[in-house]
Amino acid sequence: GLDLLRDAVMVIALNRWEALQYMKFGVPKENIAIIPNGIDLAEYRNLPPKGSFRGKFNIPKKKKVVLYLGRIHWVKGIDVLVKACYLMKKYGCCDFVLVIVGPDDGYLHVVQRMIDQLGLRKFVILTGPLYGRVKLAAYVDADVYILPSRYETFPMTILEAYACNKPVIASNIGGLKDLVIDKETGLLFQVNNARDLAEKIRCTLSNSEVAARMGGRARKFVEQNFSLDKVVKSYESVYESILE
Repeated sequence: GLDLLRDAVMVIALNRWEALQYMKFGVPKENIAIIPNGIDLAEYRNLPPKGSFRGKFNIPKKKKVVLYLGRIHWVKGIDVLVKACYLMKKYGCCDFVLVIVGPDDGYLHVVQRMIDQLGLRKFVILTGPLYGRVKLAAYVDADVYILPSRYETFPMTILEAYACNKPVIASNIGGLKDLVIDKETGLLFQVNNARDLAEKIRCTLSNSEVAARMGGRARKFVEQNFSLDKVVKSYESVYESILE
């Protein structure tokens, strides 16, 4: 596998962090092209109406929606998010609901046990995996999208949240540091630090104008850097340079 990497005419990295990993394996810098994943923004032109997700899951209007969407696995840091929500509740911030969307990847029983032990059952909705319009409706009704991962290269869920004008709070690791521009498109928190995450969520929920501005910048950021057309053009130019 390593020989294949080192002998390749060109290696595609998703971001600077992945490019650094390739260089550690001995791939020369000039043989690495950084091309991110792209998102088809046409799918986000006609979003579900605001309130449809809340209606489906009986979420009151006055409750803010904190959304996690992804696999339910230890590496995703959902336990840190649950602890952060417990701290928010403990310090009097109770007008929110945490919505956890995604398939169980062997960790759901741990998350459910934590929710029960911390007395958060009224504050958390576990929907299982959602697809298509219902998944888009979850983003539309979210006030903030959270990705508390312990390890991550290039999560598409951040681009999806951005395409729906949502600010993102993510852990300051690996590929997330290039995707979430701190205080611009969202906020970065110290990985594994539930207290820091709780504070960042509280700040975002309590200042809807700032959150809306970050969401607007997030949408522009995804249009400028991650539209499918742009990514396809980048691939074409890499292939042309190799053929030359």
